Amino acid sequence: MRRKLAALLPLCLLAIGCENSQHAQRLERREAIREAHLRNLRGAATGFEDTHWSMSPDEVRARYPEAVIVDGGGLELQSEHWDMPATIRFSFDQEKLAAVTLYLGPQGDLREAHRSVASMLQTKFGEPDETRDSAEEAARQRAVLSALAGLAFVAETIQAVQERRPPDASSLEQMNERALMAAEDAYWDTREYTLHSRWNTSATEVHLLGRRVGDRQSLALSYVSTVLRAGSI
Repeated sequence: MRRKLAALLPLCLLAIGCENSQHAQRLERREAIREAHLRNLRGAATGFEDTHWSMSPDEVRARYPEAVIVDGGGLELQSEHWDMPATIRFSFDQEKLAAVTLYLGPQGDLREAHRSVASMLQTKFGEPDETRDSAEEAARQRAVLSALAGLAFVAETIQAVQERRPPDASSLEQMNERALMAAEDAYWDTREYTLHSRWNTSATEVHLLGRRVGDRQSLALSYVSTVLRAGSI
């Protein structure tokens, strides 16, 4: 028995060695494909001025000498875009530029600012792949609920006439309560809402996100590498 095991041991070691070698080769091929893809992306603009994916922090600072290092290893600078003050942050993944975010400071109507920036982006990237307005979505939901409540009240009224009785007072009260709640919700939707537009390209995701909460509002434009963000191919 020991002789058989001793004879099999070299074969087992050889098999393990082959498997490890094949695994290492697969990892090398995968890394080579990823690096080749990243080299191709060097020529793909992020969409923000003349930066390119996989630029090093030193390369970015060479183009933006006023940029300063911030927590997390990114770079940041103060500027102005589309007549709005802007804080621009460059984020890196393993010393390669992976995202650029502009934190804009809209002074007037947020919807108008979002619409204006989205229009400019549309000239470069075309129609957005996704648009979202939380206030409009809520308004559509309220319209559906209001219509259902109205139908329920009409049905109750018709049934009351057929049965020669007064309509159920609770149905009218419920409809009035829903109308009051809808009016309150509509007011708050002008005070708290989210606007989002998204564009996709082969190398970049572009997000334009506006938020308003009470008297505070913000508008951010982000360019994100689809490869470096994922970390692998």
